[in-house]
Amino acid sequence: MVYIKYNCKSLIVCFILMLPTGNVHSRTIWVSLYNNLQVRSVVVSAYNGSLTVLADGSEQFTIASGQAVYAGLRDGKIWISDTNGQTGSFEQLLVRGADSLSVVRLRPVSPQAEARNYEETVSLTADVDRIQLINRIDEDRYIAGVLEAETGQGQAREFYKAKAIICRTYLYGHTDRHENEGFHLCDEVHCQAYKGQCRDRNVIFPAVLATRNIILTDRKESKPILAVYHSNCGGETESAQNAWHNNLPWLIPVTDPYCASMPNARWQKTILLDEWINYLVKNGFKLNPNVVTDFSFRQVHRVPDYRITGFTLPLRNIRNDWQLKSTFFSVSVEDGEVVFRGRGYGHGVGLCQEGAMEMGRRGFRYEAIISFYYKNVNLASVNTLDIKVPEFD
Repeated sequence: MVYIKYNCKSLIVCFILMLPTGNVHSRTIWVSLYNNLQVRSVVVSAYNGSLTVLADGSEQFTIASGQAVYAGLRDGKIWISDTNGQTGSFEQLLVRGADSLSVVRLRPVSPQAEARNYEETVSLTADVDRIQLINRIDEDRYIAGVLEAETGQGQAREFYKAKAIICRTYLYGHTDRHENEGFHLCDEVHCQAYKGQCRDRNVIFPAVLATRNIILTDRKESKPILAVYHSNCGGETESAQNAWHNNLPWLIPVTDPYCASMPNARWQKTILLDEWINYLVKNGFKLNPNVVTDFSFRQVHRVPDYRITGFTLPLRNIRNDWQLKSTFFSVSVEDGEVVFRGRGYGHGVGLCQEGAMEMGRRGFRYEAIISFYYKNVNLASVNTLDIKVPEFD
């Protein structure tokens, strides 16, 4: 047991950190898989090692390594068949590895989707018009999978430590998001992207274990903060107030020099001037044909609105309507065209992933990365906080 105290201008760490040992496991998280699809049939195979299948509560059969079964929805039940033909129909299947190395591989057939590998247990439950697929997964393995899905491999370990804390904070702040549907989170971006097993066991998974149980809390109520993040801020992060009209003291603007040379730092889009004028008129702009209007707009630092000659339009509306990469852009009129010159990718609030990656490459510790992007927060152990996590049968 180690007592850690770390002081920074905007970050205080004061918690008991249990060092991971042996096969200690954390909470089990239920994640809806292929959540945006109405999966009606899926191939289940044993990718590594054999799988044990429990049908409606009792053990039924084993899927040997390299073998597969077909599961399809019919008449309100899941019909199972293998290479030898149909083996029965059930309301629910629990598929789990016969040992710690076994992996469940899923490949949706109707509709077709990419195959993915999942650790521990996958349940298949007959729903009204779909097979509900849920991965019942240890929290650490889930977070490692999120890290790999969200950021890929090849980054510095300190970056992954910082991102693990952020992903864990998001997890504990949203475990009730899908409670009425029978699971904690889904695998879509609005919960956190999750594509199954983390393949990087050398850097990502150790980074998760090194920060086990640690989350970010606000200083006033000691609750998990809204730990949002985005791809690239374009050199300056956005406030929650400007982005969502929500004044959160830990999500305030930060000048970020670390993401300036990253892939998503700058972008450009061009449309016809007539298209832009028609768009503005539809949104309430009063066009006076006898007056020359300057449609140009310069954004040196982030502001919430596009303003010309008394007309105001929220930048987030423009971004959504024209599918722009960010709200951090300027507008110029050139040869009958409107040119959007933008910076960054995403909503710009919270941690800038490409900036944080660069900080990791430059040798910053995870505490410094977090304190750079999130202000007025504490690091705390979830075990010391009153956080209720829904439980399912």
